[in-house]
Amino acid sequence: MEKAESLLSPLIERLGIAEDVRLERIRNDWSTLFEKPLLSHMSPSRLLEGDLLLCVDSPAWMQQLVFCREEILKKLTGYGVRGLRFRIGRVALRSRRQDRTRPKAKELSSEENLFIADLVSRVGDEALRETIRKTVEKSLLFAGRK
Repeated sequence: MEKAESLLSPLIERLGIAEDVRLERIRNDWSTLFEKPLLSHMSPSRLLEGDLLLCVDSPAWMQQLVFCREEILKKLTGYGVRGLRFRIGRVALRSRRQDRTRPKAKELSSEENLFIADLVSRVGDEALRETIRKTVEKSLLFAGRK
């Protein structure tokens, strides 16, 4: 039996959403990666070519975070982050419970539904098939969100 990651990684790369998926993983793990007060004053905004843009709520905290750059970067290298940039902006505070209850961004098109059905039709294990179906659906539904 193959791991789901080995099946999904090529698909995610082909769809061109690898950085979006990594950014979402960072957002989901954010509260476990950092503690207060850092957690309250910065949040991930965008990931582009390995550079993570962090929104910071004040110039004073931006200066403090510049001094902490290496420590922050060290915690994020496992997510493919190679550089950090900072900007003043709204810090998004979200919990995992909020993530699960937010409304869907759009409905899947018939082509996307056919693609998913074709993809999972080749998976023999029913539980794995359902997990892959849900994962691909979420990826397609939220791929355009920033």
